[in-house]
This record gives sequence, structure tokens and C-alpha cells, in this order.
Amino acid sequence: MRNFKRLFALLISIVALMFAACERGEEHSGQINPTPEAVSFEVSIDEVSKSRMSFTVTPSVEDVAYLVFVMDRESADEYLKDEYLVATIYQDITEEAASLGLTFEEYMADICDMGKVEGSFSGLVVDTEYYLLVFAVDAARGYEAASAVVKTPFTTLSVPISDCGFSVAAKVVNNSVTFDVVPDDESISWHLFSVTKSLYDQYTDPNSEAGWSKEYFFSIYFQEEINGLLGQGYSQQDVIDALIFSGSLSLEAKGLNANTDYVYLVAGLSLDEDGLYITTDAVYGEFRTEDAPKSDMTFDIKVWDIEPMAASFSITPSKNDELYCALVAPWDGVSDADEMMHSIVEQWGSLMSLMANDKGPVEHSGANKFKLPAADTSYYIIAFGYDGGITTNAEMVTFRTLEGGSHEDVEFGITSSSISPYGFTMNITSSDPTIYYVVGVVERDEYVEEEFIAMENEVFDYYYAGSKDFNPSITAVEVLDQYYYNGSNTIQVSGVMPDSEFMAYIYTLDNATGHVVRSFTFDSVATTGSLGSVTPTIELVGYYSGDEEAGTIFKDAAATRGKAITVVSYDNLDGARSLFTTMLQDDCTNPTSYPDAELWGITTGYWRNCKVAIPYTFYTAEWEHVQTALAYAVDMSGAPGNIARMYTCATADAKSPIDELRELYDRVLAADKAQAIPASVVVGERSARPRLTALGGVADEAVVVASTGCEPCGVGRITTTATHLTRYILRD
Repeated sequence: MRNFKRLFALLISIVALMFAACERGEEHSGQINPTPEAVSFEVSIDEVSKSRMSFTVTPSVEDVAYLVFVMDRESADEYLKDEYLVATIYQDITEEAASLGLTFEEYMADICDMGKVEGSFSGLVVDTEYYLLVFAVDAARGYEAASAVVKTPFTTLSVPISDCGFSVAAKVVNNSVTFDVVPDDESISWHLFSVTKSLYDQYTDPNSEAGWSKEYFFSIYFQEEINGLLGQGYSQQDVIDALIFSGSLSLEAKGLNANTDYVYLVAGLSLDEDGLYITTDAVYGEFRTEDAPKSDMTFDIKVWDIEPMAASFSITPSKNDELYCALVAPWDGVSDADEMMHSIVEQWGSLMSLMANDKGPVEHSGANKFKLPAADTSYYIIAFGYDGGITTNAEMVTFRTLEGGSHEDVEFGITSSSISPYGFTMNITSSDPTIYYVVGVVERDEYVEEEFIAMENEVFDYYYAGSKDFNPSITAVEVLDQYYYNGSNTIQVSGVMPDSEFMAYIYTLDNATGHVVRSFTFDSVATTGSLGSVTPTIELVGYYSGDEEAGTIFKDAAATRGKAITVVSYDNLDGARSLFTTMLQDDCTNPTSYPDAELWGITTGYWRNCKVAIPYTFYTAEWEHVQTALAYAVDMSGAPGNIARMYTCATADAKSPIDELRELYDRVLAADKAQAIPASVVVGERSARPRLTALGGVADEAVVVASTGCEPCGVGRITTTATHLTRYILRD
């Protein structure tokens, strides 16, 4: 039987780690102390199909932690000793943990099992010999292996294999290609795709770390295509209709990278209730694209109504149905249109398809006038056809913005508001929006101007150098526009201490160098308040199943479905005028690691008022997720007190009867008809130092917030990664 058959039901892997998801045994929190000599495992393979297996593992010791995973037998048998096998698996776990921002120990605590486990793996390869591997670990010794590795063999079922071949003719015209595909069997289903040869070689070169066969590459890449369409909202039937063909067909791929080597792969498939399988050899071929087809499209670029930091312009192509790239940026005063065009294409590389997405006329004028980063600066506006490659000559117009204000004449003002023991809001006014500046807040006796100016110059140089790694032609003013302030801004200061007086400084920055030109100091911008006299206590009422609640209590089944409901109460409220509560992700109960000043800063805007007379809150939360309930009270003088904290982690073993929740909520509802279930707020990216965050503007540091409740909130970061192929089996 040929060994290249590959499954598409889920992503494929040689080593499969056990992640969340089946019926777990006893809850474990890292306090594991196995006795290796006494540990054994009873393992049964309960069911095996072409792509899936189910199992049961019963340890001889209830409170021992252990790992369960799947590995193909050929790979596992290469290791002469268990210790070599475990070392390899631990290396994979370490790398996976690092990719998630976790330590090895933190990740192991998540993926280890305890007690009897009934589970399953999907995404296995058909007609393949595997081991289900099980061994105990010792958390007290860094999760080192604490027993022999138990290897239980099983083999996935096979699928009928066809000898059908394919005749493929690839006809290249410019940077497009037409594939004429003729299968030997007109009734067989098949799929064809093409990728750059460099990507294909990266994974299939025998000397590479991956060393995949062409059939294995086909299976992985095809799964990536499937995942991409599913991620765009396609239904499974839509995916089948888009990617699976039959009979003789001509397929066309347009807009490929010009003058680039490509490969194509085509293979026969079968589809049944277990998944999608390769049932033939993969036919391989190569082709090279030519220049993108030249177009006679031209561009008319006009610029008018130029201001110090804005201008109106229009780009009118002679054809409205062709793609082109348009860009506005500071000009070096030397490069011509052709040089700028090729520099842009070289810089953006494979991302040019994102840059070249314009069609038809573009205009920025009036209220939509284009904002520019700096006054008295030369800019270029460029347009050129691009569809996988350059299709036209470039048209470029240059202009210079009007002169901006003077560093000697600019004036700043600062007022403070919303002063608390741990922070305040600064409202900064600037008389000239063309002047860039940086803001700092320090206690008065810490300010040494020469040192602070040197530090700010060094910070700018760091940003500038890092930006040049991506864009060698970037200018200082573009970095200023990305990281610094201009004009008037409202800035939140957090992470400071009570009863402290603060001064502020503003340094204006040179557009050409980014370095400090002039300094302004404000001797006393705020004195943080004193702490109040009331510190509440927090008690856990219980954890309840959202599935059991099912909308019968809070009237919103969707909000609680699949979630835990965590209920907490508050006491020690004598002398409290008001009470505020929230919930953080992770364990933040240690005041040394997470002082009140830090918690105050990262939770700003996420406190919910809880009536002192009805001191209960109801949170939705993910099962087995560690969280910290927080609360603070304001005393009769209006001063907020210390923040109270309580660790929570809802587990199925610890859940209480749903009738208890119903009775409690009925009592709360009777006291106040308006009481409702809030979402649990999760705040991330903690920082121990004072933080300046622009409200509605650029921030020195971004605070990322998310929600595990029923209402998402906050902002996130967008990141880009290089093209890559993954291969993991996730336990069901």
C-alpha cells in the first residue's frame, strides 16, 4: 500500500500534543508529586476510523499528572531510549509554549491530565501506524518525565487507492497561466494549486528540516486553502464547490508574481463522512511567469490647496478596470518616478498585492483633504499599474507643504482632571499643531533635564533604526508621526502613587532629526489623592453552569452558553458611599507583583458600579480560566480606598447547583429590579511603571483589552507574519 495518502479533516502532524478538551479527571493546579515506581497506566483504544481514534487512559495513581499524545510509529521507533523521545517532545512543547508567550512549566500545567481520561484525536493520516503514548510527569521537578513511556499501537483505516493519472499543460502568458487538466478517469474528483517554487522547495528539499514529500506538501497546503475559505465565512459546501473539480477542465490563475518560478500539484480525491483524502499520486510540474502584461494606462495627478500639514489631490487613471498602486510619502528630493516605483516594489515584496488595490479615480479634497505628517517638507504622489508585476510607467508629482510654526513661538498649556490616588488625566493644548513633542511626568525631585533629554533622543534613535529595518527610505518625520504627539491631546497618566506631587515636561522635536529642540517644564500639574478609609473584602459565592442556567435566570441563553457563571459578594463596607467592581484575567492577587497603582491604571474605564446595599456581582467566565475579582470602595469623603482582590477559577468539580443561583438572584432581583448580569472584563499587557496613554490619540504604550464575557470591548494590535505552513493535530 502506498504510504503517501493524506487526510484533510484537520491539520496533520507527526507529533500530536494533548490540548484542552475531553473529559478531564481531577482538577490540578501544579501541586503534583508522583511516585514513579508506583505509576502504571491502563490504556485502551476504543475506536479507530480513517482519520480519528478514541481512547481511555486510567492511571494507577489518581493524583499523578501525565501527558497523552499521538506519534507515528516510524518516527517513534527511531528513538532507542525513552529519554531521547521525551527530550524531543519537550523541545516541541517548549517552542509551542514560547509561541504562546508561556513558559514551559505554564504550558505543561495546561496540557497535563490527571485521573481517568476519555478522549479522542482527529486529523490522523489514513492507513498509518501510530502509537498512543502516555507517561507521568513530576511538576515539582520541572515536569520531568516520571515514568516509563507506555506505547499503545493502532492503525488508521485505509481508503481505496486509484491509479488515475493526470495530463496537465501549463500555458503561460505574461504573469498568468492556464492549466489544461485531463484526468485518466473523468469521474474522479481532483484539486490543483500552484505556489512559488521557493516556498515549495523550503518544505520539500531533502536537506531541509521539513523534508516533506510532494504528497505531504499537497495535503498540508490544501488544508491551508480550506482553512482560509472557512475563515472567510464559506460554508463547507462552498469550500467543496470552490476547490474540488471533476472531469477535464481549464483553470486560470491571474496576477501571479512576474518573472517567478512556480510549481503546480494536482491529485485525485475522495470525500466521505470521515473527511477528504488524496487517493492518487500527486502530479508535479513547473513553470515560470513572464513580465506582467504592459498596459497603456496613464495617470493624471493634480495637487492643490496645500497647507502646512495637508493637501488636496486627485489621481485619475485613463482606465478604470485595471489595478494600480498609489502612494503619498515624504520625498528625498532626488529619486525620480522610476526609481521610487522600483524601490516601493522591492520594499513591499510579496505584500504588493495589498498596496496595489486601487481602481478608478481617487480624490482627497475638502473635508477629506489628505493629512500629511509634517510642515515645510517635500512629498511625492506616485501612481503606477501593478498586477502581480509592474504594468505601466510611473507618474509622480512632487510638492512641498507650507512652512510650519516656530519652536521659539509655540506655547503649551496643561490642566489636570480626574485625579485619583493612582493617576490623573492631563489635557495638553498646543498653539501650533505643526510642532511634534514628547510628554513626560515625574516626581519633582527625580527630574534631571540633561539626562531626560539624552534619554528621549536615544529613544527616538531606537525607533528610527527599527523602522529603517523595514523601510530603509523612511524619514524622521514619518517616525514622529507614528510615535509622537502634535497638536492638543488628552493623556491618561496611570501607575503613580497616592499623596504624590508631579511635574510634567514637554520637549519639542526637530522634524529632520527627531531630537529635542526646546524644553518646557510645568512645576506642579497634579497631586494625587489620599487613600480612602474603606477597603472591602470579597467572598466567592459559587460557580454555576451557564448551560444549566440556559437563559432561565438572566433571560439571555447566548450570553451564558458554554460559560461558567462566577458569583462574588462584598463585605466590610461600613462607611462606604459607593462600591466598584471588575474582573481581571490571571492571578493578580499578589500586591507585590501587581501593586494597586498598576491595577488602577490597567482597569481604568472597566470598573462597574455595584450598589452597596446589594453587594453581589455575576460574571460570565470561561471554565478553568484563572481570574481575579477586584473591588474598591469610595468613603464618605469621596476618596477611593485600597483595591481588594480574590482568586477565582471556575471548574466543573467546584460548580454549585443551579437552584442556588436562582434563589440568590431572585433575592437580589427583589431588592433591585434593575440588577443584571455584567460581562467579565479581562485586561492585558500589565506594566509596572507609570504609563501615559492618549485617549483617542497616539499612545506611548498600547493597552490591549478584551472580554471573556458576552460583550467584546477594547482594541487590539494587527500583526503580519510571513507565509508559513503548519501541521498540528489537536485533541478533540
